[in-house]
Amino acid sequence: MNKHSDNATRCEATNMDANKVLRQYAAGERNFREADWRGISLAKANLSGVDLTGTHLSNADLSDSDLSNANLNWAELKGANLSRANLRRAKMPNGRMHNDRLKSANYFG
Repeated sequence: MNKHSDNATRCEATNMDANKVLRQYAAGERNFREADWRGISLAKANLSGVDLTGTHLSNADLSDSDLSNANLNWAELKGANLSRANLRRAKMPNGRMHNDRLKSANYFG
C-alpha cells in the first residue's frame, strides 16, 4: 500500500461503526491506525493481526474478541473492556496493561 492510500484508510477508519470495521477486516484490511473506535462494540470479533496503533478505544467493548498478534502500541484503552480477549503476541501500549478490566484477558491463547 502506498502512503496516500494509508492516509485514506486512516480517514475512512475514523468514527466508523462495528459493521463497517468487520466488513473491511473480512475484505483483508488490517490497518486501522489512529482510528476513532471510542465506544464501539466488537465483542467476540476476530481481529487477529489488526494494527490499532494510536487508535482511540476508550469505552470500546472488545470482550471475548481475538486480538492475537494485534498491534495496540499507543492505543487509548481507558475504559475499554478486554475481558476474556485473546491477546496472545499482541503488542500493548508501552509494554504494559493500562486497563483494570484486563484481569481475565487471555494473554497466552
